[in-house]
Amino acid sequence: MMQKEMTEKRVRTGIPGLDELIEGGLIPNSTVLLKGDCGTGKTIFGLQYLTYGALNGEPGVLLSVEENRKDILRESAKFGWDLEKLEKQGKIGVIERQTQYSLTISELERTARHLGAKRAVIDSIPALFSGYPNELQSYEWRSALNVLCELLTGPCDCTAILITEAAWSKEVPYEEYVPKGVFELESRMIEGIARKFLMIKKMREVRHSRRIHLYEITKNGYTIFTPNIQREE
Repeated sequence: MMQKEMTEKRVRTGIPGLDELIEGGLIPNSTVLLKGDCGTGKTIFGLQYLTYGALNGEPGVLLSVEENRKDILRESAKFGWDLEKLEKQGKIGVIERQTQYSLTISELERTARHLGAKRAVIDSIPALFSGYPNELQSYEWRSALNVLCELLTGPCDCTAILITEAAWSKEVPYEEYVPKGVFELESRMIEGIARKFLMIKKMREVRHSRRIHLYEITKNGYTIFTPNIQREE
């Protein structure tokens, strides 16, 4: 009964194969860092997470710092996700970078409140923090990340995915300490073929898989292969 209650309280990711690795889904009102190299599909992961929520009664907001709204809509359409329709239905909001950091964060909060959002994706943290050198200095980034996480899980009432680059994380090691969880994506060449892998590096309050899992990105989005699932104490 306890396991059932825990699962019912979880936020399902909409990523086939992932939820069973984390006891049924993400903890509500938490933040998870999604890190990986170029080409590992971080943006696709975020879009799939938001689309699944929008189609299942959980509106979401995307803050896209680097890509414009037109590109996001086009990329989503390749996987059969009609973000424009979901926007018109008030199920998803897509925000682009504003001229000032404070305006960007204000717009994020305003949109989340307006939609009654339950999910949020920020793509990406490096672009967001380093894109406003006149407002946000590097020594302020840790404090800013704490404040952002508190905003997303508190006033915005969201369960959020924060996207980052693997290389940037090496320069900003504290980035992994602030969110409740860390998913790491990696691409490796195996027998001349690029294979993609996911590892759950940490997930507080959750007994999660400690294995490395193969995943693929198809025309339908992410699928994570989970043979012989085991969770270590």
